[in-house]
Amino acid sequence: MAILTISRQFGGGAKALALRVSQDLGYEYLDRATMFKDISARGPRWETYAKSFDEQYPNVWERNDWSFKAFVAVIQNLIYEYAQRDKVIIAGTGGTFLLRGVPHVLRIRIESSMEDRINRVQGEQVINENTAKWIIEKIDADMSKSMYILYGKHWDDPKEFDRVFNSSTEDHQQIIDEIKKRLVAKDALKNEEALNILNLRALAAKAKAAILTDPNFTVSFLDVTPVEEGMPKYGLRVHGFVHEMDDIEGIKQAVGKIVTDMPVEYDVNYQMYPRFGHFDFR
Repeated sequence: MAILTISRQFGGGAKALALRVSQDLGYEYLDRATMFKDISARGPRWETYAKSFDEQYPNVWERNDWSFKAFVAVIQNLIYEYAQRDKVIIAGTGGTFLLRGVPHVLRIRIESSMEDRINRVQGEQVINENTAKWIIEKIDADMSKSMYILYGKHWDDPKEFDRVFNSSTEDHQQIIDEIKKRLVAKDALKNEEALNILNLRALAAKAKAAILTDPNFTVSFLDVTPVEEGMPKYGLRVHGFVHEMDDIEGIKQAVGKIVTDMPVEYDVNYQMYPRFGHFDFR
């Protein structure tokens, strides 16, 4: 089946709509809480990072800190793993941007008026209107900046989505019905080519996360990408800079344990200067 990603505003009512779609179609609903629960299950240190980087705008240090880069790689790896499950709704966490170009992914955004958002937030918490508005604006700013830092995209740009809904002006049942209709249309695009695109990206993300979270490697920069989008026969490309010469061979061995059935091109070079930022995943 098709995959649904949802970009949402805090207090915008997206979760209730998504859960209705999930219930009607038998989809699994996955959001930030699910992801951070999965990450936290890896151990106390991972739980600390999950809380620290909970869709907050990273400061200058965090953006350059190697632990932050490693944590982002883990998040992106998880998003691809979720997408591979099939029949899933991925809410928030940048899935909309990460899965762009995968034919059977429906990418939507749900917005709402500030008045409705304030009412929803006040309904969930005993706070006054001004406090509710401040919370909404703060979270909006953090998520917007975070998505731009990670993906170079404006989180509310309508061109990034297949459809933008407004839960304040559009009938909720009509929104649900249209989402379901569009998912059926997207499902028709799910074929071998589409799956190759998804699976190849997922494999690249898995390899990248494995390297960046390995304390044995001192990496200044690293990325793993498909050589050709959706073409497994061309394999993956690993490119970056390491501070230790032995890491070049070590990275090749580590990737070889993950990528076993396709070629891998390596463009990993020695760089005298170490990476910027500490590494805290030991």
